[in-house]
Amino acid sequence: MLVNGKRVNIPSYRVKPDDVVSVRERSRNMALVLEALQSPERDTPDYIEMDTKGMTARYIRIPELAEVPYPVKMEPNLVIEFYAS
Repeated sequence: MLVNGKRVNIPSYRVKPDDVVSVRERSRNMALVLEALQSPERDTPDYIEMDTKGMTARYIRIPELAEVPYPVKMEPNLVIEFYAS
C-alpha cells in the first residue's frame, strides 16, 4: 500500500484527511484486489473519494459516528483514553 506515494506496511497506519491511499503497482493484478474492486457489496462512504481505475482513494474527512456503516458498541472516550496513554 502507498500513502501519498510512499510505501506503508503498517496495518494500523493512521491516515489523515486529504491523504491518498493507493495500491502498489505490483499488487494491482492480484486476484484479491481485483475481486474487491468489483464487489457489489462495497459502497463508498461520503468521506472517501474513490478512483477505481487508478486504484486510489482519498480520505476526505473524519467520519461522524453515525456514518459508520455497521453497529458500533463502544465508548469513544475510552478509546481516546486508551490511545492517549
